[in-house]
Amino acid sequence: ALALSIGNALSYDVFYKGLYPAAPVSRQLFVARLAIIAVAGLAGWAALAAPDETMMAAPAAFSLAASAFLPALVLGVWWKRATSDAALAGMVAGLVVCLYYMIAPHIIPFLFYESSSFLSDATAAQIATYEGLRYDYYLAGDAAAEAAVLAKWEASARPIANWLGVHGALAGVFAVPVGFVVTVVVTLFTHAPSKDVQRFVEALRARSA
Repeated sequence: ALALSIGNALSYDVFYKGLYPAAPVSRQLFVARLAIIAVAGLAGWAALAAPDETMMAAPAAFSLAASAFLPALVLGVWWKRATSDAALAGMVAGLVVCLYYMIAPHIIPFLFYESSSFLSDATAAQIATYEGLRYDYYLAGDAAAEAAVLAKWEASARPIANWLGVHGALAGVFAVPVGFVVTVVVTLFTHAPSKDVQRFVEALRARSA
């Protein structure tokens, strides 16, 4: 589906609209097929070159998309009271939470863990190791010893810098509910859409039912 979307976009938006506006439909279809083959080939090459990264990239992409768009799409169609400001707020909130959970445990593992340690799935042994290395770090006598202990301390922090043991690629588990809550709350504090907009939503809902 993504390959088809990208191929059609390249064929229509880049080739037809940008480079060759007079191109016949047959030429557009030919370019779209070539683009689909090229995109699929590049995707296959990337998957073979870095299979582990590709396996994690797929759920991460879905998490980002769901975190940003799912609340707005669902509430926009099934709740005619939802407002555009609320949808935007929910999209931003979901995206921020998703990116934070994906990035922060790797960039700022100490701050992430310390600020939400009650949500971590750390075992007693992992916590003991973490606290022991913290103690050793502050008692280190010189810069070299500090650097060595800090590296071990950071390595012990990364595995426990999580919420309920959820992998960063699945950040949408937390971000999507946040997007729904923010959209609903902001909607309740903003003016209802116009009657025309509400009628449009009802018609859209009827078509999708």
